[in-house]
This record gives sequence, structure tokens and C-alpha cells, in this order.
Amino acid sequence: MSNNPSLSAFINNLQSQAQTLDNWELNEAIDQLHSTYHYMLSFLVKGVEDPNADKLQTQLWTRAQALGQSILRQKYLKEKPNSRYRMALQSLRTDSELSNLQMRLELLCDSAELEDCMVKLFRRIWTSDQWQNSDYEQAMQLLDATEVPAKAKAVLIGAVVLALLEFFDEKKLLFLLDASLNETDEISQRALVGVVLSLRKDNALLPYYPEITSRLNFLSDDDAFTSNIYTILIQLQMSTMTDKITSKMREDIMPTIVKGSRMMKKRMGLVELGNKLSENGENPEWLNTENQDDSKAEEKVREMVEMQLDGEDIYMATFAMMKGYKFFHETAHWFYPFTDDDLALQNMQENFGSKSGDFMRALLAGAPFCNSDKYSLCLLTATLGQQGFDSIASQVEAQMADLDKDELDEALGKAIHRKKKQKEYSRHFIFDLYRFCYIYGFRSEFYNPFADAKQNIFSPMSIPALAYLTENKPLLLEHAEFLMRKGFYEQALQEFHLYMQTEQHTAELFQKIGFCYQKTEQWAEAQKYYERADSIKADSKWTLSHLGRVCIMQGNYAAAADCYEQICQMEPENVGYLLRWAECLQETGRTTEAIDILHKANYLDPESKRARRLLGTCLIINKEYDKGITYLDTPLLRGLAHIIAGNPTEAYAQLKQAYNEVQSPTTFSQNFNTEAQPFYKAAVLTPQVAELYFDAVLFNV
Repeated sequence: MSNNPSLSAFINNLQSQAQTLDNWELNEAIDQLHSTYHYMLSFLVKGVEDPNADKLQTQLWTRAQALGQSILRQKYLKEKPNSRYRMALQSLRTDSELSNLQMRLELLCDSAELEDCMVKLFRRIWTSDQWQNSDYEQAMQLLDATEVPAKAKAVLIGAVVLALLEFFDEKKLLFLLDASLNETDEISQRALVGVVLSLRKDNALLPYYPEITSRLNFLSDDDAFTSNIYTILIQLQMSTMTDKITSKMREDIMPTIVKGSRMMKKRMGLVELGNKLSENGENPEWLNTENQDDSKAEEKVREMVEMQLDGEDIYMATFAMMKGYKFFHETAHWFYPFTDDDLALQNMQENFGSKSGDFMRALLAGAPFCNSDKYSLCLLTATLGQQGFDSIASQVEAQMADLDKDELDEALGKAIHRKKKQKEYSRHFIFDLYRFCYIYGFRSEFYNPFADAKQNIFSPMSIPALAYLTENKPLLLEHAEFLMRKGFYEQALQEFHLYMQTEQHTAELFQKIGFCYQKTEQWAEAQKYYERADSIKADSKWTLSHLGRVCIMQGNYAAAADCYEQICQMEPENVGYLLRWAECLQETGRTTEAIDILHKANYLDPESKRARRLLGTCLIINKEYDKGITYLDTPLLRGLAHIIAGNPTEAYAQLKQAYNEVQSPTTFSQNFNTEAQPFYKAAVLTPQVAELYFDAVLFNV
């Protein structure tokens, strides 16, 4: 018998909880469920065979779980009477029934009527209890109705997504799965985001809903569906980096740009940055100035380009402060797709006339801002004077120049163009959700699907219902590589190993696995996979370099020396590798060999302090004192060398000078111990002797 409660125990628990709620319909539904299961069990003990018994039991479990969600909803309404959820529900009247709303939406109506309809539609769906078949069918009718505005359909999807983040509902999730096949990209991508979030949040409930599993199995053969899910998993995981990106934007990138010249400040306004970031990967010469601050600003702008093209949310910090407008007090507005006919934008259109139309078209054409950020920008411009509006609008309108290229892309390859648009819709909807969860004034009342995503990542391996996605090995490998690039090494290892079970092993795969083990400080495992990579593809400088590092971390300097020797045979004049090789030889006592290599490194780069210090240290260890001391550039090192050479007076003088430079016993002690380590290891200096000189300096003998 499983550890889960039996169905009878679960039903009894439902009855106990429902008794505390003043809802006769809910109590009646639970009593009916109890009676049905009682009859089923009575037939069983009487020996009456029922070929549909298993199916019926599954259906009863499904119904019981749905009632459990209804109880949770009723408790929430009772315990939080002032919540936005309850207030939204109480605001609805009979004219807010879905069928009535659809009829109104299908009629020609002005902006005010459309706004009223969409807010009611959102509230009706968001606060609805468990859907019945009739609810599901009405929602599908609205989605399929050609007369209903596309914006209202997007709002419908947004409301279903938020409803599922509140309470699980089989019919709502099935609705999103169906909507994910919609021909309108904005609809399908919003729906897919909701599917992934719901499957992740309530994966423990899914075994009780076989129809959902069946629907997912059906969609598993759809390559486009699988590819889109992987894309959304990556985009959702990218959201976990937003706080880090926001800090970088506030503390590093934007201050550097602001320090640029007046020309930089004038040319690189907020929206013009957006224009540049929307380009398709080109690396133009942003500015030609001689000012050093300008040059640094250019570098930061390029860094922003790379971040944005990688899908990172670089505008969170900028627009967070623009979410205080009354427009954002309404929950539904956080889920609106941006359109140029919204009631909230009338002031801007009235103030700036035809110019606002060009501004809108530029935003609609593909500006790199999510929907709520576009509303923020428009609401801001409505408060500016003509000059302020013209400044921002002119920068946005510059994006219109990219339209010809987009049209050309569509003509040459519609599939590629559509894939790009799909990624934009899903990414922007995720950005909207992220802002809702972290900026909305009442955000504490809502479930935040991003809160635990750094630990419980968005991966097909952490969402059981999406485990089938791992059968697509190319996409699994891409996802594992993404996790590796973004620093989720433990999770990347899981996916790499799963991929490795069935796919051909390559040197590159072993390199990546070794790298993940190295980053998680699992040195022995890292060494094993680097060696496997080397056995398949010998003489890889990258593999040998990393293998050398993990050998050093394990104290295996002889193996590390072999790695760097091979690299130096390929790059005989690479000073960095020569020094690594010499260091490893020194650690293994092969000082004479190290000296020969260090002489070469010093010849190749006479300005290298590291090379000179290593050479001097090795010469001292090799008892070539006079030569060694000439290469040592600090009084501390020279003092240690004179101790070893038997020159106590000169040793004391040098060490005293070293102490006077820091004037701190603690700092002097730390420096002393660090520089003395190679001499201790080579047994040319004992800690006891060194301590005497150290104390002599401290006592100012």
C-alpha cells in the first residue's frame, strides 16, 4: 500500500474541511462523491464485478482533487476578505458572465466599452472556481470567435495563467494546451508559458489527471511544441538572473554610460538604447569620440547589446520606477498586450496628435520592451511637454528603419521569422509576469513562480510531466549547455549524463562535463572526464590546460607538469604556459628543469615580474644565491634569500625594510608566510629559523 492517503481518507478529510465553510453546494458535491465511492465499494465486497472499476476510481480521484482545490479557494476567500482576488470576484455581476462578455466583445464598441469588457473578462476568468465542461467550451468559443478582438483573447489567456497560479484546475490547463496550438503567435506563446508554470507548480497533482497526461503525450510528437517548450524553459530560467542583471545595470553599466561625454548622453537616450539593442547581432561602431569616458561607455553599451541578444532582462531596473501610474493599480493591466488603441493612451494621443501614431507604430514594430514597459513609456511621455515627447519619439521612430529588413527576412524565410516572433512573444510575456511578481503593489498576495527558480530550476528533469522532452537529445544538449553557460553546473551535469546514456560520446561532451565538475570543485571527476576528452581528441590546448588545473588542485603536480609540457610543445613562446609548467616542476623538486624554462620565459618577456620572481626563487632553491637575488624585486623575498644564503645582517636589513613598508604585524606575517612557502617545501628554509628573523624584526633588535 502506498504512503499516500486512501481515497476514502481523502474524502473524509474533504468533508471535515468543508464543514467549516458556509457553502452548501460544495458540501453537497463532496457528499455525492462520498456516496458514489461508497456504492462502488459495496459492489466490490458483494462480489459484483465491474470492468470499469479502475476507470471509475481514477475519475473519483480526479473529482476529489478538484474539490480539494475548491476548498482551498473558499478558505482563501474567507480568510482574506480584503485581498485583490476577493475584491475582484465581488465586483462581478450577472452581466459579467462569459457568454455575455463575448457578445459585447463581438460588437463594435469604443475604447471605454472595450476596457470595461476586458477588465470584467479578466476578473471573471481569474477568480473562477473549478471549470466544468461548459466553462471550458465557452472559453474555447470566445478564443475561436473571429469577431472578438485579438487583445481580448490575449487577456483571456493571461487571466487563465494567473488563475492556475492561484489554484490548479484541470479544465483551465487543458484549455491552455489547446490554446498553445492557436495560429496566433501571441496566443500560443502566452498559453505555453502558462502550461510550463502550471506543470511545474502542481506536478504532484498531475498523476490524478490522466487526461492532461494523455494530451501531453499527444503533443509530444509535435516538434514545434517541443522546441517552443525548451525555449520557454530557457527564458524562464533566464529570469532568475534578473536581480543580478539589475544590480549590474544600476551599479556598473548605467553609471559608466552617464559619465560619457555630452554627445554620448544626448545620443544614447533610453529608447535609442532600445533601438540599438533590437538590431540583429551586428557590432556597429557606436560612436567615434576621443574621450576616454566615451570609450568606456561604448564598451558598456556593447555589453548591453550582448546581454539583450542573449535574452537577459536589461530593462527591469529602468522601468521599475515607472510602474506607479494608476493604470498599474488594476491587476488585469499587467497582462495586457500592448496596442495603440488602449484607453490609457488617449492623453498622449490627444496631446501630441499625429506624431503619437508614428511613435506607436515604432513600439508595435518590435521595440525590445515588454508590454508593461511599453505602457510605462507611453504613460511617461504623456506627462512630458512637446520637447520631451519629441526627444523620446524620435529615438523610437529610428527603429522603423529596421522594418525593411524584417520584411525581407519574412520574404526569404517565413519559418525563421515566425520563430523569432514567437520567442519575442514568450519572452515579453515572461518579463510582464516577472514585473507583476516583483513590482505590483499587491504582489505579496500572489504566488511567485520565480521565487525558488535558482534552486528548483526550469528543466524537463525537474518537471515530471515534461520528462518526455529529454528524449529529444539535440534540444536536451542545447538546454544542458545553456545551464552550463549560466552557471547552473549541478543541473547541467544531470542533463549531460542523461544525454550521454544514448548519444555518441565526443571529446567536446567530455570537456563540458569535466568543466561542470571543475566548477563544482569535484576535482577527481573533472580529471576523469578531461582525460577521456584527451583520449578522443589529443593535443587540445583547452583540455590540457584545464586538466592541468584540476591536477594542481589535487596536489598532483607531476601530472600537471606533463599537461603544460604538451601545451608548450604546441606553443613554445607562450609565457603563461611556460610559467605554469615551471611552477609544477618546482613543486615536484625538478628545480633545474624549471630554471631552464624560466630563463626562456624571462627572455621572451623581460617585464614579467612573475617570471623573474619564479626564476629567482628557483635559483635560490638551487643554491645559486648571487644569481637568484638579482631577480628578486621585493625586500621580503630578498630577505628570505639572504637567510638561506647565510647573510644574516643583510637578511635582517631587507626584512626590516619590508616591515616598514606595511607597518602592520598582521600584514607582514601574512606576506612573510606566503613568500616563504616555496622555500619551506624545498627544505632550504625551516619555519623555526624563519621565525627567529621574523621576531627579530618585530622586536626591532
